[in-house]
Amino acid sequence: MQTGIIDAQDVLRFAGMESRVIAGLDGAAPYTIMDMCIAPGGGAPAHRSIGEDKTFVILEGALEFRFGACVRTVVAGDALAVARGDLHGFVNRLATPARMLLVASPARHDGFFRAMAALPVPHDIDAVRRISSEFAQQIEGL
Repeated sequence: MQTGIIDAQDVLRFAGMESRVIAGLDGAAPYTIMDMCIAPGGGAPAHRSIGEDKTFVILEGALEFRFGACVRTVVAGDALAVARGDLHGFVNRLATPARMLLVASPARHDGFFRAMAALPVPHDIDAVRRISSEFAQQIEGL
């Protein structure tokens, strides 16, 4: 990692999310940071990120967030931690976008987002399974 302004920031779109990659696999940072905008109805299904610890900071709006058997509405200012391998997911149930910051360690989660964003819509289920396996993501029910 080098000290300075981060210039290269890709924007990835899939599943009703627009995610600006601030740090990740393409840089020297040991973590992924993404600024995520979640459209109404958008989000991530319940899944396990094997080998990645995550911190989510809700910046704007609200999300219905699942972690383990608990489902809770989180709002701007809330922060959540998800340990590697723990079941989690979220959806925006409101009529307005929500925004959150994701920090995942080690750097890898942006690779999963890049691969998913590159898939044609509708997604081929076998391609989703392959990408999920490649990036150690276990999507519940997949």
